[in-house]
Amino acid sequence: MSTNWMQVLMRLVYAEGDHKCLEGVASWEKTPWLELQKSKVLQLSRPRIITSHFPHRLAPHALQEGSAKVIYVARNPKDIIVSLYHFCKNALFMEMPKDFQSFLEVFIDGKVLMGSWFEHIQGWMECKHPQLLYVMYEDMTKDLPAVVRRMCTFLGKTLTEVQIESVVKHSSFTAMKNNPMTNFSKAEKLFEDNIKFFRKGKVGDWKNHFTVAQSEWFDAVYQERTVGLGLDFTWDLPEQPAS
Repeated sequence: MSTNWMQVLMRLVYAEGDHKCLEGVASWEKTPWLELQKSKVLQLSRPRIITSHFPHRLAPHALQEGSAKVIYVARNPKDIIVSLYHFCKNALFMEMPKDFQSFLEVFIDGKVLMGSWFEHIQGWMECKHPQLLYVMYEDMTKDLPAVVRRMCTFLGKTLTEVQIESVVKHSSFTAMKNNPMTNFSKAEKLFEDNIKFFRKGKVGDWKNHFTVAQSEWFDAVYQERTVGLGLDFTWDLPEQPAS
């Protein structure tokens, strides 16, 4: 969800809020994946909007060293675990998890898609070049206009308040969920019948899946493996817009 949200935001920011940029061509075609669609990446005209889940150690030198601008979206890992759990359950090309406990174990061991979350966030958090902007998913949920303004400053884009309002409106969870160009309904068959790519997008949904024991276990692992990174996640939001 966080990656796809940023794809849509980037397209809208560069289109200065014109929602027509989200019509006709799907997001995964306009913001291709570096690790999966290299030929399409090379065909893009500049400025290119490229998507990637690469860990820092595997990213191209241009991304590692600041020759290109990078926006890194981080999300609290408990919600990531729940999101990825449901994705693996429903995606036809993923191995079905036995149960949530088993999935939690393999996530902690780093035996999931794109490897260890702990190593991934450590690699990018330790990268300090000025061409890198860190964005928290929870901040996007709490105050999206503020995040859009930060993005504009970082990207050198000047948008009016009306244009920013349009970016926010057309990148809402409901708008993305209902747009066939952003909701993956037009992609190759990826999911079981009647399963939607967009599920909830809520902050704190992990509380509906973790037991107390599982939460305490993960907290202990998290504290041990993120020492010195300065992470400050929001783990729950009491009031969120209805989706």
